[in-house]
Amino acid sequence: MTDPTTGRERRTVLKGIGAAMLAGGLAGCMGGGGDDDVTTYWTTQVEQDRQEVIKGLIESYESEGDGTIDMVSVEEGDLPTQISSATASGTLPAFGEWGLDPMQNLGSEDLLSTESAESVVDSIGRDDFYEGALSLATSGGGDLLAVPAHGWVQGFWYRQSAFDDAGLSAPTTWDAILEAAETLHDPDNDQYGIVVGSDETPFARQCFTPYARSNGARVLNGDGEIVFDSAEMVEALDFYGSLAEYSPPGAETFETANNTYLNEQCHMIMYSSYIMGDISSNTDGMAGDTAFAPYIEKDRRSSFGQLVLFNVIDTASDENREVAEAYVEHVLTGDQYIDFLHMAPGGMNPVLQSVAESEAYRDNETLQEWGQETLSNISGAFDNIERFGYIDGQMSPSFGEITSRNLVAQAVRRVSEGEDAQTVADDVASQMRDVIN
Repeated sequence: MTDPTTGRERRTVLKGIGAAMLAGGLAGCMGGGGDDDVTTYWTTQVEQDRQEVIKGLIESYESEGDGTIDMVSVEEGDLPTQISSATASGTLPAFGEWGLDPMQNLGSEDLLSTESAESVVDSIGRDDFYEGALSLATSGGGDLLAVPAHGWVQGFWYRQSAFDDAGLSAPTTWDAILEAAETLHDPDNDQYGIVVGSDETPFARQCFTPYARSNGARVLNGDGEIVFDSAEMVEALDFYGSLAEYSPPGAETFETANNTYLNEQCHMIMYSSYIMGDISSNTDGMAGDTAFAPYIEKDRRSSFGQLVLFNVIDTASDENREVAEAYVEHVLTGDQYIDFLHMAPGGMNPVLQSVAESEAYRDNETLQEWGQETLSNISGAFDNIERFGYIDGQMSPSFGEITSRNLVAQAVRRVSEGEDAQTVADDVASQMRDVIN
């Protein structure tokens, strides 16, 4: 199955919790984290090669630590349902590795051990974590909900030589992005100025988010009211629609972005850092001529990305939580963390500054093709990651309903097809109000 946020193929090892429980033993999943002798761990790393690395990390921990860990793989798309079912039945694992939305949902139910998260972060060294990563892991009340583990960021990947030849600045500001799109656009010679998501998919919402947030636009305000028809949002939609004039014909998806860049039909695309592996493996020398712009700036800087975290469940036994804390610290330390990140070079980026800057991290076939500046820009972008569903550190449950109907992506598609931004914003804001009311 293709991951719609990255365009990478995901291979299933165990389909959902049902199969995993049969494979790993039902007893290991019962009792809210397993019995005291076995600590249950859920991971969304379902690819076979990544599973082997994680098994090795568990074995290295068990050889030195005090406790046994039972790993259960969960498809990312199945995670919300499985967490909901396990919460209701009292069978949550002792800890799990997943993204921001599940973390916020569990945190809002007071099901995460903030004491465990604080303990691990303090032990590793709070100052070594990127501040943006810790901020994303912190509730509106100031509680650290989970331990940042890794993440990916989305930004502009662009061909440096083409920009240099045209005298263009890095595509970080609205003006610079538009100038580059106009300058590089030559459709008669199968060259396009830009590729941004314009199909009615999550990719379109992800691409559009930093434009809106850099202009101060939100979907919901602090009172949970729909403000999608604000002047700031209309301006962002209008600008995004103007960029579509310089894109290839049709609705653009992550496949379009990936293919046109690799085929040198476009010199500037929005994509996640997972593209680093595609560029390194599919082309000769392209990595050396590719630069990364990690944010979009107008009134403020904004990036889009995903943070994956280790979540320790508060309902687990004291013994299981202690094992979870020790294992997480084990993984985020020394060679273990390097092995962990190298499961997906470029896609799994360090949240520890010392690691991001280290030679050990860069000692990887894929990463060696990229300069230190690009690698630093990727990890540094954690400080600017923003998502529509988060307001003052709190996730709004209402945004989940909006996302499930692809309403932001619908607005992006419509302005990309030439519809008036104000009309689109008014219409989509009305639909959003109907959904949450």
